[in-house]
Amino acid sequence: MKIEIQEVKELPEAISKLAQQANKEGLEFVTRMIEEFESGKNRFDKPNEFLLMAYDNGQLIACGGLNLQWNEQDIETRIGRVRRFYVLPKYRKHGVGKQLLQYLEKKAIANFSALCLNTEIKSAANFYQKMNYVFVENHPNYNYFKYLI
Repeated sequence: MKIEIQEVKELPEAISKLAQQANKEGLEFVTRMIEEFESGKNRFDKPNEFLLMAYDNGQLIACGGLNLQWNEQDIETRIGRVRRFYVLPKYRKHGVGKQLLQYLEKKAIANFSALCLNTEIKSAANFYQKMNYVFVENHPNYNYFKYLI
């Protein structure tokens, strides 16, 4: 399967279809991404942040972004936070998430020494563990972490 990954500065129109499918699964974070993007709260536009969309033959099938992760003292660190990572169900277990996350990590390595994320979804947790993210217990801001170097 040949997936095309693009960095975007604006949300594609098809993002609403992705959000609808995520909502059917009880996952509201794609809808939150749209709301935060439109309100300006999070447009993935601070230095070294970015938002990715994955396409199969022109159809939007996945998204994922990278934000800066702030430490407890609100001082900028070299940790990036994987956010709003979603793959349509029919594309899961076909390497789409892996390709998208590897693309994100490759792009992030120039500016970040580590990545973190938060998920409570068992299947997502299994995916991140396979991608060498380590479970972090009792951290207030994230529960998975990976050094890039």
